[in-house]
Amino acid sequence: MNTLALSRDEPLLTIQERARLQVLEGVVERGLGAFLEVAAALLEIRDSRLYRETHSTFEDFVRDRFQLARSTAYGLMDASRVAANVSPEGHGLSLSHLRALAPLEPTTQRELAPVVSEVTVAEARRVIREWRATQRREWAEKPTPPPPVGTFRTIVADPPLAYKADYGDGLAADKYKTMSLEELAALPVADLAAPDSHLYVWIGATRIPDGLQLVEAWGFEFIALLTWKKPSIGLGTWWRYQSEHLLHARRGTLPTRPGLSNFFEAPRSRHSVKPVEGYSLIERASPGPYLELFARCPRDGWTVWGDEVTAAA
Repeated sequence: MNTLALSRDEPLLTIQERARLQVLEGVVERGLGAFLEVAAALLEIRDSRLYRETHSTFEDFVRDRFQLARSTAYGLMDASRVAANVSPEGHGLSLSHLRALAPLEPTTQRELAPVVSEVTVAEARRVIREWRATQRREWAEKPTPPPPVGTFRTIVADPPLAYKADYGDGLAADKYKTMSLEELAALPVADLAAPDSHLYVWIGATRIPDGLQLVEAWGFEFIALLTWKKPSIGLGTWWRYQSEHLLHARRGTLPTRPGLSNFFEAPRSRHSVKPVEGYSLIERASPGPYLELFARCPRDGWTVWGDEVTAAA
């Protein structure tokens, strides 16, 4: 048990939570073979933080309580999500098949589930690799829309940075056209900005140095870091990341509205989709007209530009 590492600031479990934890622990112990039920129990333990009375982290809890490696526990939970999405009863998907489908978008999981269920796991992985390669070629060949017209006092960019690693955020290339840092830096963002203007750049924790290079290349001066706290931890090698950031920069002397916090909380959505809470904070801090670069959907009161939307004033 990892009781000594606990913070006493954490509230103790209620009687109801302690009873529920015992029930969920029993589910895990009885049915590791029945992985869907096990995975649902693990998800509830993690998301409700029912491990907090005895352990600092979910990973420590499943290791000490059930002798489950982190990769096994998260693999079960990933498979559970896929199973709920694709109805495995109709496709005969094994645990390994479900885990192979886990990194894909829900619509793609449903598309490929009937195919991979008919082949071995090794063949299923080949099918998925081929689908990803085709998808990436299609994104790479997609034409870039014409630049927006006019100048803007506030610009938000969600740069589709290419990743070297083919895992985690490296799967971005399956979902949209990615660009190198050099390609992004060459974009004429400075031509779209008013003489006195603000720039906000969405960036992951590991790519902050790249984001700062883009800020400078686009003719802005970095002034602040805004942080989006997510409700649960995500991927990571050195750390498991639970935040994403906005680099705030300016050109000229345009101030922000005073008294605003640089920290906000918001739920996750599908891959790379940013929360409305972030845009609400930007609108409170900085004046229009507003432009969003690499947008994925229209936004009231904004001009949006990107491969996935049609720019509109």
